[in-house]
Amino acid sequence: MTVTWRRIALGIAISVATALVFPEPSQAAGAPKPASAASTPDYSAWAEILQKHYDPARGMDYAGLKASDAAKLGRLRAVMSLVDVTELSRNEQLAFWINLYNISVVGIVVDHYPVDSIRDISTDPIIRLNVFKKDLINFNGRLISLDHIEHEMIRNVFRDPRIHFAINCAARSCPPIRPEPFVGSKVDAQLDDQARSFLSGPHGARVESEGNTATIHTTKIMDWFKDDFESWGGGSVAFLKKYLPPAQVATIDRASKVRIEYDDYSWDLNEWKR
Repeated sequence: MTVTWRRIALGIAISVATALVFPEPSQAAGAPKPASAASTPDYSAWAEILQKHYDPARGMDYAGLKASDAAKLGRLRAVMSLVDVTELSRNEQLAFWINLYNISVVGIVVDHYPVDSIRDISTDPIIRLNVFKKDLINFNGRLISLDHIEHEMIRNVFRDPRIHFAINCAARSCPPIRPEPFVGSKVDAQLDDQARSFLSGPHGARVESEGNTATIHTTKIMDWFKDDFESWGGGSVAFLKKYLPPAQVATIDRASKVRIEYDDYSWDLNEWKR
């Protein structure tokens, strides 16, 4: 073997040994695995944050989250930004977009905390809702908005009104965040449970009967997105009947006229102050 070939062989051996001893940062022990490299995204950090800082009946402990787990939330947002959605099944895509929306809302509030409402982060002086229109979410090397996720990636693609009980806008009147991540293998059952838990719960729908008229009092969200419930949910009343307790459904069925009235909506922050 000539000197030149000895040098080449030695160089290859050194390179291989170096790669084994000093792997690339993304492959080093303990380094987060890019979500796009997995068959489904890893939501374990989100599950841990929810378990530690969230109570569906009380809200999110934003102060505690910012004080002790802001870095974990930041890493989670970074990992979510790398997901290749095209590699996911349809159900996994739906679960991913819902999780990304909720994680992003919590992240945006934590970024600006303390605030009394997510509307305080807006810069439009009258309606105070442009926080949802701002491109604040890093995704695949570009910035997108909460509205883009909700309307373009969830509503317009999946056409399922149950999502309105799954995405959370950090408002006191918004249906609570599910205390576990959504996952593709059971997202359909999770969405059913979200709708049923909220609508049959203390802040959900109430049915009153007077004469031959039944009046359903329900969330303002069903007014704002009435077309979704009419077009994709079989009609607002039919949708509600699917998730209300049997006694309330019976009251509706006995009535010859059914009215829907919508509750006032509180934009106060869904904050759990421990």
